[in-house]
Amino acid sequence: MLIMKKVIFAAFIAAALFVACNSKSGGGGDDQSTPKGVANMIFSAAKGGDYSKLKNLCDASLEPDGDSKHICEVTDGDAELKSKFKEYFEKGKVVGEPTIEGDDAKVNITFGPDGTKEETFNRKKKDGKWYMMSF
Repeated sequence: MLIMKKVIFAAFIAAALFVACNSKSGGGGDDQSTPKGVANMIFSAAKGGDYSKLKNLCDASLEPDGDSKHICEVTDGDAELKSKFKEYFEKGKVVGEPTIEGDDAKVNITFGPDGTKEETFNRKKKDGKWYMMSF
Protein backbone atom coordinates (compact mmCIF):
# COMPACT_ATOMS: atom_id res chain seq x y z
CA MET A 1 0.00 0.00 0.00
CA LEU A 2 2.89 2.37 0.80
CA ILE A 3 4.41 1.78 -2.64
CA MET A 4 1.07 2.53 -4.29
CA LYS A 5 0.83 5.85 -2.40
CA LYS A 6 4.37 6.78 -3.49
CA VAL A 7 3.57 5.99 -7.12
CA ILE A 8 0.39 8.06 -7.01
CA PHE A 9 2.20 10.92 -5.28
CA ALA A 10 5.01 10.83 -7.88
CA ALA A 11 2.47 10.82 -10.71
CA PHE A 12 0.67 13.78 -9.15
CA ILE A 13 3.92 15.78 -8.83
CA ALA A 14 4.90 14.95 -12.43
CA ALA A 15 1.47 16.05 -13.71
CA ALA A 16 1.63 19.28 -11.71
CA LEU A 17 5.08 20.10 -13.08
CA PHE A 18 3.93 19.32 -16.62
CA VAL A 19 0.93 21.64 -16.30
CA ALA A 20 3.01 24.42 -14.73
CA CYS A 21 5.67 24.27 -17.43
CA ASN A 22 3.18 24.12 -20.29
CA SER A 23 1.05 26.96 -18.96
CA LYS A 24 4.04 29.32 -19.26
CA SER A 25 5.33 28.33 -22.69
CA GLY A 26 2.25 26.96 -24.40
CA GLY A 27 -0.17 29.38 -22.83
CA GLY A 28 1.13 32.51 -24.48
CA GLY A 29 4.01 33.50 -22.23
CA ASP A 30 6.18 36.50 -23.01
CA ASP A 31 7.54 35.64 -26.44
CA GLN A 32 6.78 35.85 -30.13
CA SER A 33 5.89 32.18 -30.57
CA THR A 34 2.20 32.96 -30.02
CA PRO A 35 -0.04 35.97 -30.74
CA LYS A 36 -0.91 36.11 -27.04
CA GLY A 37 2.80 36.07 -26.19
CA VAL A 38 3.35 39.24 -28.20
CA ALA A 39 0.57 41.00 -26.27
CA ASN A 40 2.09 39.80 -23.00
CA MET A 41 5.50 41.14 -24.08
CA ILE A 42 3.93 44.58 -24.50
CA PHE A 43 2.20 44.50 -21.13
CA SER A 44 5.29 43.13 -19.36
CA ALA A 45 7.47 45.86 -20.87
CA ALA A 46 5.06 48.52 -19.62
CA LYS A 47 4.90 47.02 -16.14
CA GLY A 48 8.60 46.31 -15.75
CA GLY A 49 10.18 49.15 -17.73
CA ASP A 50 12.32 46.88 -19.94
CA TYR A 51 11.47 48.16 -23.41
CA SER A 52 14.36 46.43 -25.23
CA LYS A 53 12.27 43.67 -26.83
CA LEU A 54 9.59 45.98 -28.23
CA LYS A 55 11.65 46.95 -31.28
CA ASN A 56 11.56 43.31 -32.44
CA LEU A 57 7.74 43.20 -32.54
CA CYS A 58 7.53 44.95 -35.91
CA ASP A 59 8.76 43.70 -39.27
CA ALA A 60 8.90 46.52 -41.82
CA SER A 61 8.28 44.09 -44.70
CA LEU A 62 4.84 43.34 -43.22
CA GLU A 63 3.94 47.06 -43.23
CA PRO A 64 2.51 47.52 -39.71
CA ASP A 65 0.26 50.54 -39.10
CA GLY A 66 1.38 53.71 -37.32
CA ASP A 67 0.11 52.68 -33.88
CA SER A 68 2.04 49.41 -34.06
CA LYS A 69 5.17 51.24 -35.21
CA HIS A 70 4.87 53.57 -32.21
CA ILE A 71 4.97 50.60 -29.84
CA CYS A 72 8.05 49.26 -31.60
CA GLU A 73 9.70 52.71 -31.38
CA VAL A 74 9.37 52.87 -27.58
CA THR A 75 12.68 51.00 -27.23
CA ASP A 76 14.60 53.99 -28.60
CA GLY A 77 12.06 56.64 -27.58
CA ASP A 78 12.43 59.55 -25.22
CA ALA A 79 11.21 59.64 -21.63
CA GLU A 80 7.85 61.14 -22.62
CA LEU A 81 7.09 58.34 -25.11
CA LYS A 82 8.06 55.70 -22.53
CA SER A 83 5.91 57.37 -19.90
CA LYS A 84 2.85 57.44 -22.19
CA PHE A 85 3.44 53.84 -23.21
CA LYS A 86 3.61 52.78 -19.55
CA GLU A 87 0.48 54.76 -18.72
CA TYR A 88 -1.55 53.08 -21.46
CA PHE A 89 -0.25 49.51 -21.34
CA GLU A 90 0.82 48.66 -17.77
CA LYS A 91 -2.76 47.70 -16.83
CA GLY A 92 -3.35 45.87 -20.11
CA LYS A 93 -4.40 42.26 -20.35
CA VAL A 94 -5.49 39.71 -22.90
CA VAL A 95 -9.21 38.96 -22.91
CA GLY A 96 -10.07 35.40 -23.92
CA GLU A 97 -8.08 33.39 -26.43
CA PRO A 98 -6.70 34.69 -29.73
CA THR A 99 -8.46 33.89 -32.99
CA ILE A 100 -5.93 32.41 -35.42
CA GLU A 101 -6.58 31.90 -39.13
CA GLY A 102 -3.46 30.72 -40.94
CA ASP A 103 -0.76 33.38 -40.48
CA ASP A 104 -3.19 36.02 -39.17
CA ALA A 105 -4.41 36.43 -35.61
CA LYS A 106 -6.62 38.71 -33.55
CA VAL A 107 -6.01 39.20 -29.83
CA ASN A 108 -8.67 41.01 -27.80
CA ILE A 109 -7.22 43.16 -25.03
CA THR A 110 -8.08 45.82 -22.52
CA PHE A 111 -5.68 48.71 -21.91
CA GLY A 112 -5.62 52.42 -21.12
CA PRO A 113 -4.90 54.41 -17.96
CA ASP A 114 -7.65 52.55 -16.09
CA GLY A 115 -7.28 49.25 -17.99
CA THR A 116 -10.83 49.22 -19.35
CA LYS A 117 -10.47 50.37 -22.97
CA GLU A 118 -11.22 47.47 -25.32
CA GLU A 119 -9.17 46.91 -28.47
CA THR A 120 -8.04 44.16 -30.83
CA PHE A 121 -4.39 43.57 -31.69
CA ASN A 122 -3.95 42.18 -35.21
CA ARG A 123 -0.92 39.93 -35.68
CA LYS A 124 0.88 38.35 -38.63
CA LYS A 125 3.12 35.29 -38.51
CA LYS A 126 6.39 35.29 -40.44
CA ASP A 127 9.18 32.73 -40.16
CA GLY A 128 7.62 31.20 -37.04
CA LYS A 129 7.26 34.50 -35.14
CA TRP A 130 4.24 36.73 -34.60
CA TYR A 131 4.48 40.46 -35.30
CA MET A 132 2.41 43.59 -34.71
CA MET A 133 0.22 44.67 -37.63
CA SER A 134 -2.45 47.00 -36.32
CA PHE A 135 -4.78 47.92 -33.47
